[in-house]
Amino acid sequence: MTKIPTVREMEELLLRDSTTDDLMPGMPDKDMPEKQITAADVKHDVSVLARLLIRAYVGWPVHSQIIKRKVLKDLVDIYNNAHDMTAMEFFEQLKPVLSYIPDNHISLRFNRQRVGTHRTRKAVNVGKNIAGDKQIATQMKNGIAIIGFTRMLRNDDFANTILEFAKNTLPKSTALIIDLRGNGGGNSFYSDKFSEHLCGTRIDSMKEVYIRATPEAKKLQHAAQPNAGWKDVPESEELTLWKTGKNYTANPEKAYMKPIYILTDGQTGSSAEMFLLRMIHHPCVHVVGDNSAGMEEYGNMANSFLPHSQITVAVGMNYRKLLQEDFELNGHDPDIKCPDGTDAFAVAMAQIEKAKTLQSQTPER
Repeated sequence: MTKIPTVREMEELLLRDSTTDDLMPGMPDKDMPEKQITAADVKHDVSVLARLLIRAYVGWPVHSQIIKRKVLKDLVDIYNNAHDMTAMEFFEQLKPVLSYIPDNHISLRFNRQRVGTHRTRKAVNVGKNIAGDKQIATQMKNGIAIIGFTRMLRNDDFANTILEFAKNTLPKSTALIIDLRGNGGGNSFYSDKFSEHLCGTRIDSMKEVYIRATPEAKKLQHAAQPNAGWKDVPESEELTLWKTGKNYTANPEKAYMKPIYILTDGQTGSSAEMFLLRMIHHPCVHVVGDNSAGMEEYGNMANSFLPHSQITVAVGMNYRKLLQEDFELNGHDPDIKCPDGTDAFAVAMAQIEKAKTLQSQTPER
């Protein structure tokens, strides 16, 4: 009877052909799908990919032995059956490897293709973002302030639009709609400040943030964000606590204390979900639409490419423990869930108008 290798044995097999020096942070100048790579090249690239997953990726210590075994078995099969092939043929072999991992951020990218987990939900259509083709748009309708984000950005136009909206539109409004539909994230710097303005204080989106401090992780961290303070963390084989959440309560004396409706769908992810997870602690917030994407537990991505095929691998540097369990891939459940084909914006507008009508019919005491 053939002995079934343990997870540890498969890890040791795959790691033996590479070192930390083989990690190549960043992205290649161009993809070359027809490039010929030898069997030895294939084995080396598999080993480098394994090193990125096992030694650098923050999610590896978190995932179950079952998930690790599936990933490693696929890599061992490719390694043991290595032969001369094109870089594109190698990419095709690697496509299933990450599909078992419950992480919406981790990916392989090559020749304009991106592959990652296959554990996703069926999309529900709850309408398009009011911003349309723009990355941010604002309007006022019947006294309701409306702002739509299709990306979270860190640039002057994005910041100035939010600042002008907060200063000149919000004070005149009776309610607020924030449209996050179709927003896959980006940079959270200014959206975090917007949530702070609306809540009257900074709200944390997580309980704890962990990082890895292996030599491999440190190499990617330093290349991706050299000024983030990674170098001050001592090397360790264990997950290292990086940040702790402290505040989950809005300040009603400084907050925007009028009805707030946030629109989400299955594409609302990453830093857009970070904004959402801050805002749900506001007592006036109602979430409308469909579940968000569920791509917030693992993030702060770093890229590295495989030396021979030049396939880009994106792995998370941060593991966030959230207040909500089983968030990754499942997302945040809306307060008002819209059926497929229903426009969440229309539902939110109707809810606001209904509340106004009820308020006007309530006799004064």
